[in-house]
Amino acid sequence: MKNFIPLILAILFIGAGCVFEKPVVLDADLMSEPAVTIQTFTGVVTESDDATRTFTILLSDGSTEQVETTENQPTPGFGLVYRFVGERELSTRVVMLSELTDLSTTNLIVVSPEQNATVISPLVVTGFGRVFEQTFAWRIKDNQGAIVQEGNAMTNASDTGQFGPFSFEVFLPALTDVHLTLEVLEFSAKDGTEQSVVSIPLTLLSTNTSTFSLWFSNNQKGSLEDCSETFPVSRTIAQTSAIGRGAIGELLKGPTELEKTQGYYSHISPTVVLESLVISNHVANADFSPQSQLSGDTCRAKSARSSIEGTLLQFETVESVMIRIGGILSTP
Repeated sequence: MKNFIPLILAILFIGAGCVFEKPVVLDADLMSEPAVTIQTFTGVVTESDDATRTFTILLSDGSTEQVETTENQPTPGFGLVYRFVGERELSTRVVMLSELTDLSTTNLIVVSPEQNATVISPLVVTGFGRVFEQTFAWRIKDNQGAIVQEGNAMTNASDTGQFGPFSFEVFLPALTDVHLTLEVLEFSAKDGTEQSVVSIPLTLLSTNTSTFSLWFSNNQKGSLEDCSETFPVSRTIAQTSAIGRGAIGELLKGPTELEKTQGYYSHISPTVVLESLVISNHVANADFSPQSQLSGDTCRAKSARSSIEGTLLQFETVESVMIRIGGILSTP
């Protein structure tokens, strides 16, 4: 029986590798050939070397791969998206192509999440798009097909008519059922009709929620002379561990229509984007897009800063807030 233990452990190890979808490794000692791994990935062709038939492939996460083809294989087209399958030579890291699937028949391609995946919030969406002015729409539908959240995102295409990668995250709304659908689509510049709709059914891990407050100005409360005075309203979204980013994301959306009738308003421009939020040693460093008007002594800047600080200081891990604009520290 002891003689079988190494074999059993080897089988278990290989089985674990399959479960976690690790690349298949062919052992050089056993196969008497250079070690290789089987790779599958989706990407857009950005460069080519005709002499070596080697192509540079840009993945949706911004990384690149090198793929080599033979004379008998089809040549990938520049600026188009394909699914590549091949063996990676560990010595050169180049993938020797064995299968090539053209995915460029549609203008929007979602790489992640996959169909019927179980997801958490924030939902990270990656893929490729070839769309007008690099802009496309996304939306979340509940289990009844009703749109519960929507927005826009952009690709990073190098030129018109070419595919570019995209990546964005969605802090999901509170849902009563775990079943939801992600859709990405574009609207016709001619007549506004929906085009290139990609529909991906998903399952939310849990319907638990996260509740927090947002701070807004209010012309029916407090002193009109004190621009820094803001007041809390409650928000509830799908449970998330990134609650700080989720709260700032909700803050940037501004008050709801009902809250507006109650006097709440925001001095933060709807074009402002949170680039990053890092909480370390009880200090929240919030970095916003360069066009943000969060500095200076104007009433608008005071109100905006107060809203951000109030929203972040409610969390136990935050004792002070540093606001940055384009990476540069912003001072009142």
